[in-house]
Formats: sequence, C-alpha cells, structure tokens
Amino acid sequence: MRHLSVILTVPLAIVAVLFAITNRETVTFGLWPLPFTLEAPLYLATLIALVVGIVVGGLIGWLGQHGNRRRARVQADRADALERELREARARAAAAEKRVAELTTPVSGQPRAAVPAAPASTLPVPAAGTGTAPTVH
Repeated sequence: MRHLSVILTVPLAIVAVLFAITNRETVTFGLWPLPFTLEAPLYLATLIALVVGIVVGGLIGWLGQHGNRRRARVQADRADALERELREARARAAAAEKRVAELTTPVSGQPRAAVPAAPASTLPVPAAGTGTAPTVH
C-alpha cells in the first residue's frame, strides 16, 4: 500500500509543479456581492480549488459512511459481549465439571464400583425359529 501511494503521489506532484511553472499569470477574482477583489497566480487559484474539492468530497464521503461505521461499532460491541459471555460460560462449565469430579471421587481415593447393569427384561422372549411372538393377555 505504501508503494502504491508513492507511485500515485510522485507523478501527481510532478504534474502540479509543471502546471505551476507554466501558469504563473496573475488573475483577479472578484467576489460579486462584496466589493473585494483578490489577485493571485493562476496556478495557486487552481490548486487551491483542487484541494478544497478533494477535502469537501472526502468529507461528504466520510459523512455518508456514518451509518456503516455505527453499525460496525455496534456489531463489534456485540461480538465483544458474546465473547465475554462465552468465556464466562466456559469457566462455569469447567467449575461444574470440577465439582462433578469431586463428588464422584470417594474420600478414600478408591474409585466407586461401577453401577450394576439394569436387570434383563422379564418379558417372554419368542423361541428362535417360531417367527411369532407370544400373546400377552
């Protein structure tokens, strides 16, 4: 980006200097409703008008982007709040996991016996090969 700036600025500066050298005649500016007149070199008047136009155009563009900047600021604030909430939720989850681990570890340090499996179903199982299930009344 820095090189692009130099590539654009140097030729424009050269053109501005050449313009100033070739247009040194004095021009008179009269401000119609006012009785004042202003004498200035043509190049100075032209370059001042150019700079004022660039500044005014930049200001108009900057003011036109106000809504986008505000929306981006609101979204950045929301993202920060959500990231903060996520960190807090992760911290709470880690604390809860730690409490669960403490509650499941016995004081003696020995792991608890595994919970016995649920008893097998007492429903009748059809005999293999019959293809029909028993009727429950």
